[in-house]
Amino acid sequence: MKHKVITITLVLIIVGSIALVLGCENQSKTSTNSTSSNSNMKASTNKDTDKSAAKQEIKQRKVQGKVTDLGAGTFTVGKDIEEGLYDVTPADGQGNFIIQNTQQPDLTVNEILGNVGDMGISKARVKLVKDEQIQLEGINKTHFEPVTAPFITDYKVTSLYSGRWSVGEDIGSGRYVVTPVVGEGNFVVYSKNQMPKVNEILGNSGVKQVTVNLDDGDIITIMSLNQVDFAPQK
Repeated sequence: MKHKVITITLVLIIVGSIALVLGCENQSKTSTNSTSSNSNMKASTNKDTDKSAAKQEIKQRKVQGKVTDLGAGTFTVGKDIEEGLYDVTPADGQGNFIIQNTQQPDLTVNEILGNVGDMGISKARVKLVKDEQIQLEGINKTHFEPVTAPFITDYKVTSLYSGRWSVGEDIGSGRYVVTPVVGEGNFVVYSKNQMPKVNEILGNSGVKQVTVNLDDGDIITIMSLNQVDFAPQK
């Protein structure tokens, strides 16, 4: 009888030990699964953070300049008007709008603002830098409005007017067919090292269109044209 009791006791001890081992294994698996789940959650969170950071890295236009109206005369940038990027329109009258910059030809402006017969433009995009001289002749009031439009970086149909434009900010990089809508004027594209890569007269006595490769950092200057269309060549 004693042998039976001892045997039963040993069996119970063995069964209990097996149950204990199995319980520990289940806890270990649960812990491992929990750790794996946490790792996946962290990875997902990191991906979301990376996407958010990528969105935040998109360049935003920094508005430079101050709304200003000028009459006829000669004015100095930094004294009579702040430096910055402006859209310039004739508010009263028509006449000459001239800015000379011998160091940076892409900053030079020589336009007729307002409609004078078949000549003249209704708007110009200009970048003003310190100490430049602005000449306004025959215009009672010219309005300078700081540019606030967001950057355009997509490769898509885009229309520009007379003035200075930056590829990667005002138009996306790529290969385009460029066509003037009406009129005649100069079309020049400068590379990053300020060397002209395209120099054409568009419209009337010039070419009807020109195909160009635009790279980020290139500068486009358009003169005497109210609208020039850029169509992606695919």
